[in-house]
Amino acid sequence: MTTKRMKTLSRYRSQAGIVYDILNTIAEEGPISPTRIMYGALLPYDRLKNMLEHLEEQGLAKKTFEDDRVFYDLTPKGAKVLEELRRVRRLLHSIGIRF
Repeated sequence: MTTKRMKTLSRYRSQAGIVYDILNTIAEEGPISPTRIMYGALLPYDRLKNMLEHLEEQGLAKKTFEDDRVFYDLTPKGAKVLEELRRVRRLLHSIGIRF
């Protein structure tokens, strides 16, 4: 693979990287609104909405309502997955691979 192609590929996050960024943002600030997650995870709202629905379906995040506002928080399963993603991220980083 050429260096130019590798530079192009390195600009994009993997789906695991996106999930990590969402879960990490929720863990740092949760319960948190979708707008704050959007800014923390650097995702457009339409992609974030789909990812949050998927994370809810998988039991990693839970949606709550307060005064007609939506908030997300991690479930215990989501906290475990985040810890594993952190471990994998550190491992990949130690061998020079971007997560």
